[in-house]
Amino acid sequence: MHTDEYEISITRERNHCQQVVKKTLAKLAERRQTYGMDYPEAVLACAEGRLAISEKEMALWHDDVEALPQWEQRLEEYREALAMMRISASHF
Repeated sequence: MHTDEYEISITRERNHCQQVVKKTLAKLAERRQTYGMDYPEAVLACAEGRLAISEKEMALWHDDVEALPQWEQRLEEYREALAMMRISASHF
């Protein structure tokens, strides 16, 4: 059953996921530019003493790297749910 309330809620969730993905990608790009490397390279550089970065910043970087695929997955699921709702609504 399709209702406008469901579609509004799913749209809101999709929009939230889009914003989180966008912000996370921006933070990762900013770090890539700041440090001249991606996270895996930064881990190695820290271990070798070639990169001076705080543990807190490395933890935040790690969290963003780990969270991004999960948020992208949620975003895709909401996109699919909306597409299915719109298909089913068009049949009525």
